[in-house]
Amino acid sequence: MKNLYNNQYEYIKTLGEGGFGRVFLAIEKKSRRKVAIKELKDKNDINQQGIIHEMQQVAKFNHTHIVTYYHHFEEDGLLYLVMEYCENGTLANQKCTANEIIEYIKQVSIALGDLHQKNIIHHDIKPNNILLAQNKQVKIADFGMANKSGGTRAYMSPEMLHYERTALSDERVDVYALGVTLMELLTGTNPFYYKSKEEIMEIHHAKNFPFQKLSGWQQEVILKAIHIIPELRFQTMADFTEALALRQVPIFLNKHSIMANNAAEKMTQLLKAKKWSKVISNLEYLETNFPTSVNVLKVLGDYHLSQNKIKAAKKFYDEALSLNPRIDIQKELAIINIALRNYPIAISLISDYLHRNSSDMEAYNLLLQCYYETSRYEAGIELGKMLLSIYKNNPIFSNNYYLCHIMFNMPNAILPNTVLTQKDNPFIDYNMGVCFETHLSHSYENDPTLKSKLLFADYRFHKLQLGDLYFTNDNPACVFLNDFPLFIIKIGRKGYGGNIIAVEESTAVSRRHCLLINAKDDYWLYDLNSTGVLLDGKKIESKVAIIGLKKITIHNTEIKVNTDKSKLL
Repeated sequence: MKNLYNNQYEYIKTLGEGGFGRVFLAIEKKSRRKVAIKELKDKNDINQQGIIHEMQQVAKFNHTHIVTYYHHFEEDGLLYLVMEYCENGTLANQKCTANEIIEYIKQVSIALGDLHQKNIIHHDIKPNNILLAQNKQVKIADFGMANKSGGTRAYMSPEMLHYERTALSDERVDVYALGVTLMELLTGTNPFYYKSKEEIMEIHHAKNFPFQKLSGWQQEVILKAIHIIPELRFQTMADFTEALALRQVPIFLNKHSIMANNAAEKMTQLLKAKKWSKVISNLEYLETNFPTSVNVLKVLGDYHLSQNKIKAAKKFYDEALSLNPRIDIQKELAIINIALRNYPIAISLISDYLHRNSSDMEAYNLLLQCYYETSRYEAGIELGKMLLSIYKNNPIFSNNYYLCHIMFNMPNAILPNTVLTQKDNPFIDYNMGVCFETHLSHSYENDPTLKSKLLFADYRFHKLQLGDLYFTNDNPACVFLNDFPLFIIKIGRKGYGGNIIAVEESTAVSRRHCLLINAKDDYWLYDLNSTGVLLDGKKIESKVAIIGLKKITIHNTEIKVNTDKSKLL
């Protein structure tokens, strides 16, 4: 710095210092013009050339609200940037009225909008990088970070904090930073200073912002600008500028979003009513027309989860979470994790969900399932006892409570009094039949085990309403079932387990092979740890929903079923 570009500049004083280096005031001896010179610590040649390139690109625009870049020079391996001097300093050091702050931020938003159209993102907007020239004109400084991955944590958007690569070219990171800057200038406080990434996210989720004394419209603008979800911020600086000018966040009627939400709501109602043919006919329409709607993605996940299509459900839920991390799908994620046997994760999700939804009986049944599947039978018994004290004679809780008793006391299947009083519960009848069968289909020690033949009841069947599953086979048992339908239909090797549909006397067929659940508008095929069950030629894992005409194959036997009698083939 002794030479200062061959003594062309005279050092006056240091204006500021930071991790990048320092900025000092100097006078150009020939013209007597005051300039600001930034001395950068980074001696990496590649980094220096990148900064020079960005400064030169910005300088081409010669923008009124951007600090003018004059030139650069090098001394002793250090890079020096010579720029316009703004004698009134930064906005961080100004005492301004709220109206003045709003006007300054509006000028900044206009300037940034112009740069964004040129594909230049600042990445480090903050009060210290917004200067005031002699005429109180706003000037944006420090474009050395433009289109780079740097920034100041207290002003970095959540996607930048989480190192999302797409954020580097997303103008909404500047929208976020300008929103934080506006909040800091109006309140005198930045709640994110000296906070970790995790603490910053906690502040966002709690909406713990220091702006309660601001006017309502100012709070609304700030909340919109700093939303953790980029899609819910101002989408452009022009939107931000308009809100500041109107002193309100404009309500945009988005026809596409309204149509997406209406379609998702319609699908939700169809799922609740179990109108499966109508649901299926709408799937392609939803996926094709609303691929980025959070509500549509969630309902698509709900459909696939309702059919036990775990991979597909997870795909749609993951996409929905990427757009809105706060979407409430904890119970659905718990079901997925149960299917994937990630029981500790499932229990954690259910526990948190029940704190907010303490009367959701399906969620309690999922917790009971986790205890049962992880052999925590005593915990299952205690939970079942508690649930039955509140929901007396609930058929699903009764059955699953009984299962925990069976497994805790095996091989002696003690019948609790609450179970003995149950009448017309097909799940309990089935499981009792397994425990007390004459010709055992299981072993207490080896495969197939007792547990693999028992049936844990999903809460979806709690009404125990009999369906009208129709068999198209000429098999006498199938003809019988068409005339005298049953809720649970047992299928297996001839001579074992009281099978309703007996299949071949062959070791290729398990003694208790599989089950059909014939519930109203809710038909399922369960595999019982068998030698294999095919549905339309594809081997099933655990269980699968049946919709329409289907062919079940067990070794050399085919069973055709139809869930819609109006479309018999």
